[in-house]
Amino acid sequence: MTRRRNVEPNPGDLRTAALLRIAAAIETAATLDELLMLGLNEFAHLLNLTTSGVVLLDDAGTTARLVSTSPPRLHLPPPFKLAETSSLQQVVAERQHVQIRDINQELDGQESGSTSRQLLTLLAAEQIKSILLLPLVALDSCIGVLLVASIGTPHHFGENEIAQARLLAGQIAAAITSFRITEKAQRRTAELATLNDIAAAVTSSLNTREIYHLVMEKINKYFRVGAGSLLMLDEETEELVFVMILEADQEKLFGVRVPKGQGIVWNVANSQHYAIVNDVQQDPRFFREVSDSLGYDVQTILCVPIVVKGRTIGVIELLNKREGVFTEEEASRLMRMAATVGVAIENARLFQTVTTVRDRFEAILNSTNDGILMADLRDAIVTANSEAAELLQVRRESLLGRPLALVLAELRNRASSLNSPSWLSADDPDEVVEMEFVSPQRRFIRHYTLPVRETSGAQIGRLALFQDISKERELAQLREDYTGMLVHDLRAPLTAIMNGIMMVKRGLGGPTSEQQQELLSIAHQGSQTMLEMVNTMLDISKMEQGHMSLDCAPVTPYAVVEQALDRLRASAQGQRVVLRQALPVDLPVIEADREKLVRVLQNLLDNAIKFSPSGGEVLLGAGFADLAAHGAHTLADGSLRLPTLAAGAWLVYWVRDHGPGIPAQYHERIFEKFGQVRNGHKVRGTGLGLTFCKLTVEAHGGRIWLQSVAGAGSTFAFALPLSQAQRYAGAPEPLGGAAS
Repeated sequence: MTRRRNVEPNPGDLRTAALLRIAAAIETAATLDELLMLGLNEFAHLLNLTTSGVVLLDDAGTTARLVSTSPPRLHLPPPFKLAETSSLQQVVAERQHVQIRDINQELDGQESGSTSRQLLTLLAAEQIKSILLLPLVALDSCIGVLLVASIGTPHHFGENEIAQARLLAGQIAAAITSFRITEKAQRRTAELATLNDIAAAVTSSLNTREIYHLVMEKINKYFRVGAGSLLMLDEETEELVFVMILEADQEKLFGVRVPKGQGIVWNVANSQHYAIVNDVQQDPRFFREVSDSLGYDVQTILCVPIVVKGRTIGVIELLNKREGVFTEEEASRLMRMAATVGVAIENARLFQTVTTVRDRFEAILNSTNDGILMADLRDAIVTANSEAAELLQVRRESLLGRPLALVLAELRNRASSLNSPSWLSADDPDEVVEMEFVSPQRRFIRHYTLPVRETSGAQIGRLALFQDISKERELAQLREDYTGMLVHDLRAPLTAIMNGIMMVKRGLGGPTSEQQQELLSIAHQGSQTMLEMVNTMLDISKMEQGHMSLDCAPVTPYAVVEQALDRLRASAQGQRVVLRQALPVDLPVIEADREKLVRVLQNLLDNAIKFSPSGGEVLLGAGFADLAAHGAHTLADGSLRLPTLAAGAWLVYWVRDHGPGIPAQYHERIFEKFGQVRNGHKVRGTGLGLTFCKLTVEAHGGRIWLQSVAGAGSTFAFALPLSQAQRYAGAPEPLGGAAS
């Protein structure tokens, strides 16, 4: 890590000095308590006040707790309900500071709850007179309140003091959130690691007793408990049976049964809800026979059900947490683990059943023309047909037992090209890849990866399918070539028709009446529209093949907007739609293909006009975004929400309408060729306009996206990088959108 040199602030600039020290504290603090202590100390330096504190909210935002004070105190008040303190509740709800100049006068009679009275008593004991309450806001959420107080005499906090305090409060809120995210990620990582270990343990053996031992060993270690038990339901006798009791890695009482309805374990099994008992001796549900037979002193219990597909199959019981007591968060974590354990145990039971019936399917698998590989939960191939063996150029028997992931990786390495089908969406199979092979013969293979599930829905393996699509590709190429040739050949006769119409309009064939002039104008406009469609199809084809070159030159954003608006004003007036623009005065010059950008805006405006109601309004806006390394959420003026963009300078255009909006199911396919929205309204257009927009924006190294909700209008926006370095670095994958 690069160390920053200590920078000495100007003598009078206390805020800069405090900010530097806060930054140093954030970088060096090892714990959240240390960070808060250092941060509060900076407030003392900045505001010349010795007393301050931090109140943090729980995840639900309903319970508050004083977690740190300056000067430090050994004993802090217990957590309290936020709703019981009107002043703190006001700060959190409004996210605005509250200044209480004289506690005795201003809060007298206002804070009537028991919690408020206790806090007022605490403040009086500390001789606190004035308090400034500041919201701690991070990630658009209020996570707590910062308190700055004066002792002895009332103190009025000036605007400068409040501004400085709010600035530092923002820094501390961001640091607290960072600590929390890191801590949560660490806990989640440990939980996932434990789940992975459990899954590996379950799938590595068919011996149920060995599986039970490994499961409880991992769980006991993760939760740091004295002992743990695993009980499974005997459906015939309706009893819970101790299949594993593990204490200090030693197996204890095995096979003991708990009659139905007795003990905490049966209460949990019936309710399918966890139970936390931090004082066993006071709980009448406690079943003492087991602990008495072992001579084990049980003090605290955490018990959760093992539920698979809505059915309780067992219970996990943890005893005597080594440090502290069991918490709600730990109960939630153990519930998640129990769900995984339950599925894993059920899968282990089903594994032998699957292998016994495997031979019944081999005849079916070998009769198909598609290659098929099936792997179990350990990713080992258990079934392969002759077509798959021929594709992989190995003997079928040699595939059995090999890891499926390794076989697929080898196949992809042999392929000369890999791509995903354009029609792939979130509703399609887990993985679809199209591969091209040139040896021993040129062929195209479409590869699917699908989960294999039993009738109840539990996954028992994976299926890899290989479909030969060489004929499909040949037909698609012939269709593309024919379409391209046909479209290209249309340009010449269309141009001749348009030229002939213009000559007649100008009187070269004799005088024409006013009505004839109008009819000729309609014919010319229709021919012009058809020519634009032809040009769009040709441009799309060239850009898809990587043959389209951009005629880039410096251009002002205003010129592009004005030219696009000029082309659509007549159309907007004809449909009684108002065109407005929202452009700041300082947009930078961008190097781009002017004509293609005009056509992009023209397509977006044309769509907006088509789907706007009569008397509606279409807004064309632009803005500049200079993004840091982690991007931004909105433009500087807040007019548009941005997706994740690479760091750098971006020019952003958007077109907003108040039409019927775009349903969510169309957002993934909207920019595909001939993609159109069908939501009860008449479909207009060819579905090529947005495809052209997408390819043109991406050719400039930019990104296009859609923000829309059905019934609430749509906003199409695209961002273009200002620098050539950004463009050549490549833009991220585009977002989905809507139909033209």
